[in-house]
Amino acid sequence: APAPLPAPGPLMQAPPPAPPARPAPADPNAPAPAPADPNAPPPAAPPPPPEPGRVENAAGGFSYVVPAGWKVSDQTQLSYGQALLTKIPPAGTEQAPTDTSVLLGRLDLKLFAGAETDNAKAATRLASDMGEFFMPFAGTRINQQSGPLDAAGVPGSFTSYDVKFTDTTKPDGQIWAGVVGSTPPPNAPRGQRTPERWFVVWLGTANNPVDKGAAAALTQSIRPYTPPPPPPPPDPNAPPDPNAPAPARPRVGVPVPVTDAPPEMQPAG
Repeated sequence: APAPLPAPGPLMQAPPPAPPARPAPADPNAPAPAPADPNAPPPAAPPPPPEPGRVENAAGGFSYVVPAGWKVSDQTQLSYGQALLTKIPPAGTEQAPTDTSVLLGRLDLKLFAGAETDNAKAATRLASDMGEFFMPFAGTRINQQSGPLDAAGVPGSFTSYDVKFTDTTKPDGQIWAGVVGSTPPPNAPRGQRTPERWFVVWLGTANNPVDKGAAAALTQSIRPYTPPPPPPPPDPNAPPDPNAPAPARPRVGVPVPVTDAPPEMQPAG
């Protein structure tokens, strides 16, 4: 027969927890903290977090927020502007639509519209010139619109229209042009005459129409941007850094290339 189980023993209780340690008493001989300077400037506010989708363009001196569904593309072949946006291809395809794109850049005198100091006139001239450049086909402009823009207090204007081509096999063309910024006063010093104005040109067709709301939001997202200065070149007269690691020496038996061997040591040709 199996042996009987032993009788249960008394339950053991865990020891009580130790009392929390008391903080050390303050040193009565410690100097009092210095009083706050009432004239000291307030601490600098932390920089705002980066805005999602904001892209900096050093060449054009501006930044902007890329619209949803679009991406920054190679701008090396641009005739105008410093940035090119193309539409992200639909899911399951790799080819982006070729009948719509967005150009952005600084509005300077490289464009005829840059000579117009009034933003409304500049936007109208820009839309007209870009339409003739990108849609050089016979047709009639219809559905013309224009209005003001506001890029965080910076004034701007836009102009848009459609083109009904004489060739009815072509879908109607669409263009939206916006300008934001200001021009320097006429008597500004020579070094301060660079206009701080930027443009957006959104091209589309009836098959891929211009999103006018997104175009306005894109233009109004433009902010001036100054890239940080490059680091200064090293001083050739500065003493070597004592903490810099010593240059590695070639190990024994490892061939070292010689670039300045005398003629008598060079192999016969």
